[in-house]
Amino acid sequence: MKVLQLAILLVFTVCFITVTPASAAEKTIDQYYMDDVSYEHGAYEQLERFLYANIIDGYEEPTVYEEDGEVYEFTSILLKPENSITRAQFTKILVNAMNLTSGDIKKEFSDVKSSAWYYDFVQIASSKGIITGKEDGTFKPNDKITRAQMAAMIYRAFNETVDFSKTGKIFNDVNPNSYSYEAIVKTAGAGIVNGYGETFKPNDFAKRSHAVLMIDRALHLESGVAEDEASIIATVNRYIDKEFEFSSDTENVEDMDALYRETTTGYYLAYSLDSQLLLEDADFSTGSSSSQKIGEYSSKLISLNKRFAAVKIDDLKVHIKMNDPEINFNLEMTLDLSGTAYLKKTEDGLWKIYNLVYDEEDYDNMMTAAAAMEEQ
Repeated sequence: MKVLQLAILLVFTVCFITVTPASAAEKTIDQYYMDDVSYEHGAYEQLERFLYANIIDGYEEPTVYEEDGEVYEFTSILLKPENSITRAQFTKILVNAMNLTSGDIKKEFSDVKSSAWYYDFVQIASSKGIITGKEDGTFKPNDKITRAQMAAMIYRAFNETVDFSKTGKIFNDVNPNSYSYEAIVKTAGAGIVNGYGETFKPNDFAKRSHAVLMIDRALHLESGVAEDEASIIATVNRYIDKEFEFSSDTENVEDMDALYRETTTGYYLAYSLDSQLLLEDADFSTGSSSSQKIGEYSSKLISLNKRFAAVKIDDLKVHIKMNDPEINFNLEMTLDLSGTAYLKKTEDGLWKIYNLVYDEEDYDNMMTAAAAMEEQ
């Protein structure tokens, strides 16, 4: 979202029209849609967070449909939340979620080849003591992960950053002599895993949504540090202030691009870069537009843990005027861009915005303005 130039591209940016990315190696905005997850899904918020923060990727599948005699082809992004998840896939998500990097290799697995997509993730998890493998020296990366295995990996991964001191629920189908007994009891006590009444079903295969839910709960039990607050607020304010500064000069394309890469990541980086390209390609030669910031906005930290944070932005208002006599179009209004910025701490220790959500009333006002532009 370009704060000052939002009005100019309102109908485009509000409706998320996609353009070709600046670099083929970067994910496009299309790759952040969840085509198979409804708002009613119990893990919608967590799945969206993991997708937007580049912790998980969706499956790209070609889709064809016909409407009014026309055939449309596009690529759907599917998260398949109810599908089972493999040991390799779970390892990748866990490593990504915790920004883990490799330490001393503790164990090599005979069935994990260096050419495999999961090789680095398995090596990192092994170096951190998160995975131990099988007795025969294999890891079985393509096996479906069980609930017990998942609890054990989460317990090992978060043992130093989450308080596991609470006594957990004792499940009648978890053997006290099992390798996973302590992990299940401790993660249950922390509220990371849940059972089915008196049972845990340790040998049942886990779903992808279950994996995301459990890791997300653990992430939000990690305590944040007060020293991060200043850098989090600074990132949000720099993003807003520099956009206002750079937006006053249409030649500041490179500066704007650099700003986005410094302050945003994942979904919001793709969104910002796509909006930037839309602006570059737009032709407003027959009309005029102006925008002016009104008053002073405020940024307040509302949640903080070790790797995620949220900042409430209030009173971020801009007055816009647009005129195009060629199409008899006139628009003047004040937009309140207040909302909440969601940030993730990257593996290099920087806080970056992965999503920005407008306050509901303000979003409705922008949609109204977009509709007015389309009617013109």
